[in-house]
Amino acid sequence: MTKSPDRQVLVVEDDVSVRRPLVKFLEMHEFAVMTAETAEQGLEALRRQRFIAAVVDLRLRRGSGRDVVVATPSDMPVIIFSGVPSESAELEKLRPRTRLIEKPYSLVLLVETLEEMLGEPGSQNLHA
Repeated sequence: MTKSPDRQVLVVEDDVSVRRPLVKFLEMHEFAVMTAETAEQGLEALRRQRFIAAVVDLRLRRGSGRDVVVATPSDMPVIIFSGVPSESAELEKLRPRTRLIEKPYSLVLLVETLEEMLGEPGSQNLHA
């Protein structure tokens, strides 16, 4: 199965035991995935290229995923995954195209939510 550059997703997660299965699962669903382990790497990736969506952990060892969420283009869906739902409530209000998936999370639920968000108006053909 070839991953389409039209389905490029940014994953910002510093825990390799979470990141690896997430990347594999997204790739199984025909997404191309770029990963970042720090907020700075995530911000740099956003500056360099367009993504159709981002999956961001708020609590990173280096930096805050919040910075990445706020920096994403407003038309791009963002899924926050966190074990602390109160951390994402403000971001979900601030940025309407943002949803929370609580840890421990379901890979199936995450991909279903991502596909649903990509089907919403304003998220079509976002790559440059």
